[in-house]
Amino acid sequence: MKALRCAIYTRKSSEEGLEQGFNSLDAQREACAAYVLSQAGEGWKALPAVYDDGGFSGGNMQRPAMQRLLGDIDKGLIDIVVVYKVDRLTRSLSDFSKIVDRFDAKAVSFVSVTQAFNTTSSMGRLTLNMLLSFAQFEREVTGERIRDKIAASKAKGMWMGGRPPLGYDGADHRLLINEPEAQTVRAIFVRYLELGSVVKLTRELADTNVRSKFWIARDGSPRGGKVLARGAIYHLLANHVYRGSICHGERRYPDAHAAIIDEATWDEVQAALAGNERGKPTTPKVGYSALLRGILFDDLGNLMQPTHTQRHGRRYHYYITPGRTGDLREIGSLPRIGASVLDALVVEQVSAVLRQGWRPEDDTPTRIRAALHRVVLGAAKIIVGVQGEACRSDTPNAAGNSVIEIAVPIKLKHRQSAVLLSAECSAPASLATPDRALVRALCVAREWRRRLESGEVESTRELARLEGLCHRHTGRLLPLAYLAPDLVGSILEGRQPRSMTLQALTVQPLPKRWDDQRRLVASFR
Repeated sequence: MKALRCAIYTRKSSEEGLEQGFNSLDAQREACAAYVLSQAGEGWKALPAVYDDGGFSGGNMQRPAMQRLLGDIDKGLIDIVVVYKVDRLTRSLSDFSKIVDRFDAKAVSFVSVTQAFNTTSSMGRLTLNMLLSFAQFEREVTGERIRDKIAASKAKGMWMGGRPPLGYDGADHRLLINEPEAQTVRAIFVRYLELGSVVKLTRELADTNVRSKFWIARDGSPRGGKVLARGAIYHLLANHVYRGSICHGERRYPDAHAAIIDEATWDEVQAALAGNERGKPTTPKVGYSALLRGILFDDLGNLMQPTHTQRHGRRYHYYITPGRTGDLREIGSLPRIGASVLDALVVEQVSAVLRQGWRPEDDTPTRIRAALHRVVLGAAKIIVGVQGEACRSDTPNAAGNSVIEIAVPIKLKHRQSAVLLSAECSAPASLATPDRALVRALCVAREWRRRLESGEVESTRELARLEGLCHRHTGRLLPLAYLAPDLVGSILEGRQPRSMTLQALTVQPLPKRWDDQRRLVASFR
């Protein structure tokens, strides 16, 4: 008879009573061990390994013993998992489904000693799912009761635990003023009104070594006591607790405890914060890392900003000269341009003059961005300013100039209301000329790779659908994002073999190994 290795799993939600000599975990394990012993005739044998989770909720799968149990199951070390009750394993129906799937993958059975279950039968699964539904319901109802209790307690002005803010100490569910810390808080509010800038205030507090609240956690480890960051100062200046209020969600309960900041100072600080917020420039949302952010200007000197729009499930990226109501300034001759085509054109022009040893440890977009100084966009031409130190020695005007300007005449065309452009001439004739189609394909492939790896799209098929392209076409171009760095550099600098066109490089699957890719490129002439 085959011996069946039984793992006993126990769990208790709270730590209360775990310090006792015989606690709830011991009682569960004893009952499970007795049940395993009763099945010795069937070959059952309890494993010596202990899988105890004390003080862990059943709604959380990140439990140490649970993770060890699942790991041993994956290794094939367990045949049967024994628990006292099914809710000791989990209280979540979705988590239970995942656990059972892992059990089934390794032919592991599941047994509850107080409930007769056999997970290999459909009826057993149905019964388990029903019980777990009630367990999950009980957990959710308990959570609602706790939330309601916290809300009612805060409405009475009680402090419901957690780290008290700087200036207060917590005692008997009340916030009591810590006078030395309260003086620091008052000084921060007053100093902000004098400086009128959180950035300057942050720098000054760091110089004077003003730190956040220090406390000792339950496990005895020190917490807090760090230099106040800008975000922490914004939160401190807008925290209603300093005016004597306690907040719960959107509700605020006044006069819950003694205030540190008087109403006049509070109102003045909030007005200053709101005024500074209104004075900030409006930055449109951007869904990707814009290459020319902060360095692209129209031909009248206005900073152009990245933005995007979405139509039919597809996102389109642009650079625009933003305008606001009442803005009487003049706008350049080309206030809106497709971001991807402009980025590709700039990459093409800069790559032609970039020296090979310029920041070799960085990827291509980072190298290009570091080399750029300023880009000026007009309807007739683009002026690309490149750092002189980043340029090859044979670049015209490179000697003695800190910034090299490349003037690129362009012609415009329109497609579905998007302004596109193409260069009428490329880099100086004395330099190698990159294959524009290859360069643009590299840029597109790297952007697709970023979207897939970030989870913005889930698959290449979804990517092809959003781009309005054939799935086969995206499958041919996407491997270019994994091209060896030295081959990418040679393409950007125009040093690849002349016969290595985009079609020739993608007519067959690109090898995954960089050495195989280099041998493929060497076969071109």
